[in-house]
Amino acid sequence: MKVVIFGATGGTGRHLIEQALAQGHIVTAFDRNPTALTIEHPNLTFVQGDVFNQEQVDAAVAGQDAVICVLGVKPTVQTPVCSTGTEHIVAAMQKAGVKRFICQSAFVVAALDGEGREVPWVLPVMLSFSPKTKTMFADKVRQEQIVRQSDLDWIIVRPARLTDGPKTGAYKSGAPMSIGINSKITRADVADFILKQVSDDSYLHKVPRLSY
Repeated sequence: MKVVIFGATGGTGRHLIEQALAQGHIVTAFDRNPTALTIEHPNLTFVQGDVFNQEQVDAAVAGQDAVICVLGVKPTVQTPVCSTGTEHIVAAMQKAGVKRFICQSAFVVAALDGEGREVPWVLPVMLSFSPKTKTMFADKVRQEQIVRQSDLDWIIVRPARLTDGPKTGAYKSGAPMSIGINSKITRADVADFILKQVSDDSYLHKVPRLSY
């Protein structure tokens, strides 16, 4: 299957590339920084581009079977990378007739979008004391809204706190599912779950949560 990954050089993106190639997928990795990716494989194409550039996004999406978005920024970055980038990805998919879209969000979004019962009560309080972090996750809220309002075959994945570590395959998923403030999951396991959604309709038009 032909898959394009946006945010390919990030922590989860790297695992997605490695696992997707191991599964025999033909992978297009889209990112601004080509030097950040050291993986070489005959089924891997790196596309240097900016998600703020609609034409570049259009070109990367054309001809794909599925699109995976794992865009993310540090709390100090206040630019709406996730929402604007996703808006451009959705538009490109609609132009190209590509339907399958898996988008990584974050469990913290539940503290801002009216689903606060799924996260500890202290989380919204903590966000109120960190305006930059709150702005970053508010952009994730907007990102999810864009995906939900599309006519794509979408799945939004909300993992617990991301950590480094091996793929275990021993994680929980649910829609809905409560996640504790100390809950976590490795990026490798998130990548494992995301890739399963490329051909699995179990969570179609749903928002599965991931945690150990």
